Amino acid sequence: MFNDLSKGLAIISGLILTMILVIFGAAFFVAQEQQKYTIQAPQEPIEVKPPVVLTEQQELGESLFKTNCASCHKRYKKAVGPALYGVTERRDQEWLYKWIVNSSQLIQSGDAQAVAIYNEYNQSNMNAFPQLSNDDIDAILSWVEIPK
Repeated sequence: MFNDLSKGLAIISGLILTMILVIFGAAFFVAQEQQKYTIQAPQEPIEVKPPVVLTEQQELGESLFKTNCASCHKRYKKAVGPALYGVTERRDQEWLYKWIVNSSQLIQSGDAQAVAIYNEYNQSNMNAFPQLSNDDIDAILSWVEIPK
């Protein structure tokens, strides 16, 4: 009878030991798999650009742009009119004053640049802005020229 009992205990002990080994083996395997998918910090630091701080002139320019220009122009892409970023590199400042104050008069004078823009945009007239001073226009241009 003790012989049968010791055989039974041996079998049960063997099964318990096997189950313990299987559980620890599975836990080890799962831990190894989880390490493959852990989130790691980036190898190179990420450059964070500080927010742009506008000057008083640029703040005025932004306000004037939104009031007078935004319905037809965007800073960085074409809309009803051309994209305005970079306009001060493409055009002379005095020319810009004349164009913004009264583009129709500049076109009628036969100015080659004015006529080319007029034709490029399906002969659509830009609104005249005689109420804007050169300082106002400078403020608008200073805001328009802020890089992305």
